[in-house]
Amino acid sequence: MATLTHKFPESTSSTQTQKLTISKLKQVKSVTVDKGTVTYSVDGEEITFNLKGRPYDRRVQTGGSSPVSKTASTTSSDTGNSFGSCSDAQSLGAGKLPQNVSYNSGGYSGTLYRQSTSYGSCTWDPEITYGRIYSVTATGHYSGTVWTADTRTYAYYYSYTVTVEYIDNANPTVSLTNPIDNQILTEGNELRIEGSASDSDNSNVITTKYKINNGTTRALASGISDGTSPLSFAKTFTYKNKRLHDGSVDITGTDLPENTDHTITIWAEDDQGGKSPETIRTFRVIHNRPPLVSGQNSNLGAINTVPTITYSVTDPEQNAFTITEKINNQTIRSFAGVASQEYTATIPQEKWIRLSLTDVHKLTIEATDSQGLTSVRSYTFTRTADKISYQLKNPFQTDIAAKRILITIDADIPAGATYKVEVTNNGQDAEPFWEDATNNVKFNRGYMFTNTTKTAEQWAVNVRMLFEKNSAGSPVIVRGFGGAFD
Repeated sequence: MATLTHKFPESTSSTQTQKLTISKLKQVKSVTVDKGTVTYSVDGEEITFNLKGRPYDRRVQTGGSSPVSKTASTTSSDTGNSFGSCSDAQSLGAGKLPQNVSYNSGGYSGTLYRQSTSYGSCTWDPEITYGRIYSVTATGHYSGTVWTADTRTYAYYYSYTVTVEYIDNANPTVSLTNPIDNQILTEGNELRIEGSASDSDNSNVITTKYKINNGTTRALASGISDGTSPLSFAKTFTYKNKRLHDGSVDITGTDLPENTDHTITIWAEDDQGGKSPETIRTFRVIHNRPPLVSGQNSNLGAINTVPTITYSVTDPEQNAFTITEKINNQTIRSFAGVASQEYTATIPQEKWIRLSLTDVHKLTIEATDSQGLTSVRSYTFTRTADKISYQLKNPFQTDIAAKRILITIDADIPAGATYKVEVTNNGQDAEPFWEDATNNVKFNRGYMFTNTTKTAEQWAVNVRMLFEKNSAGSPVIVRGFGGAFD
């Protein structure tokens, strides 16, 4: 938008038609005049103004002379007649006199005003016998200022000043195809600006610009308009470490807060001062997301063997993370994870055999990133068993071969169920020699070892048991066992 104020040459006519040419005129937005009224029409780059109603700006005397004054005086008389008295005749005579009179003599004219009144002698007619009529002449004395005629002539001059608001350069326009509105960016996501700018003015230099929120204005693209073809632009930013980057350049300068609408504003400017309307898109950012554990939460149902779950973990922001495997909220193991590597979660035998056969159990895989966010994958199950087996994890070392052993069991063995107890005195051998001591245990008697050899460096006593439910209608409950050997 441009503004031009122009004063036209003065004229002796108050009604005028004036013309004004403005180079590269595109559109007239408004016209105002300093005094009077104006209407206008436009033909290409030429504006025609119709002006009227202005008071004159100056006048010039062209001839004649100014009025000249002087003081003039005159008198006027009238007679008053009265049957009453001389004083009555005076009053009647004075009452006939005017308060002012016109004066016109010797080229002077004006109005004279009565200043005083004088009276003549009072007379009457002596021949009238039936009554006297008194007569008195009243004289008014008038004076005042009178003037010669004003013979001056004038020329009147009028000069209109108009103010024109106009467009001599078309504003560029922007057509945007990307980004979409309300985009959500997470680590590694791209924000793409794409579209075109147009300008109907040939040879104008068009620069497309953008800014993030109220940050620094930056150029997207620049080109020379041919008046018809749009100029394309495209740029891709990457969201990482809480900021937007143009390649390696941080274009936001500060961390972008979460749960806040951020804006990217795009517009085009030409080298003639034109600017397109701004196009604004909003977006939000997510700083960190929890690691991702593969698979789905599921119910494994009733199982009688130790479950094994194969899984892998990835972190969307490529943060370091720790994996913790748990059974019923008790840690099985915890370790630093490697993204996308396969792991297997299982339950150690000593924990498995201690799981209730009536409760619902939960095997969980937790992944916690270095920012403290955690995701959990859960597998529920109930444990079923038709047999229970025990074996000492650490055999009892002995200096010499044990000769006998006594085992006592604290258990409920219902009818239909069976159990087996085996013992060895070379428990550290790669293949221990197991001996069946079941009957001795049933009758609470010591068992005499038959083995006299070993391959390991040291002798060791070990015990293993197997309980089988078989056809029993109630569960086998093993509360523990004890024993002694020599």
